Amino acid sequence: MKMRRALPADAAALAALECRQPRAAGWGEKGFATELAQPCAYIWCAQEQGEILGFLALRCAAGCAEILNVAVAPHRTRQGIGRALLRQAFAALRAQAAEQVSLEVAQDNVPAQALYARAGLKPLGRRKDFYGPGCDGLVMGMNL
Repeated sequence: MKMRRALPADAAALAALECRQPRAAGWGEKGFATELAQPCAYIWCAQEQGEILGFLALRCAAGCAEILNVAVAPHRTRQGIGRALLRQAFAALRAQAAEQVSLEVAQDNVPAQALYARAGLKPLGRRKDFYGPGCDGLVMGMNL
């Protein structure tokens, strides 16, 4: 499996992958194209035999990074792709001298919370109804 930065030409493939993962942010092709044009945005892809199997999108400014969107192809979940994407992103952030990273995850998305906790992120707080009525967002973060 190869890790690489996403390119503008990847926007359609990223959007297609995101469509297959209902917990992803729902950016669509235009959203990915817009994000890839931002100077503070980074999207890492996990790719194998030309297929994008997962991605992790983040923004980093002033030493603080926020993970915005993560998805792994449904047929490849629980195979270490999410963990590899987090490792790649954290290494790149450390190389840029970023100091902190954070994200929000739905309170009922236990598998994602476990992945993030194994990567070293800790619960920092909650955003009430962030994912809709009755579904708080759990804010997680860590120092790099």
